[in-house]
Amino acid sequence: MSEDNKYDIEDLISAAVEQKPSNFEAAFNDIVIDRIRSAVENKKIEVAQQLYNYDPEAENDDEFGAGDLELDNSEEETNGETA
Repeated sequence: MSEDNKYDIEDLISAAVEQKPSNFEAAFNDIVIDRIRSAVENKKIEVAQQLYNYDPEAENDDEFGAGDLELDNSEEETNGETA
């Protein structure tokens, strides 16, 4: 956990056992906020790595399968002539 947190899991459990709802709420909020902050920071790093390590070859398998499409030129070629 980060250094600015006042509470940890032990504080959360002891507040629950001692039936101190305000202490439990404070400890719970502190712990959850720290974990959310950490998850957001990790996601930022992951997105930044994906942006700056761009691989154009990996884009061929996009969501819609557009990388595998070929143009159909059969309509343009009639009687051996091109349009």
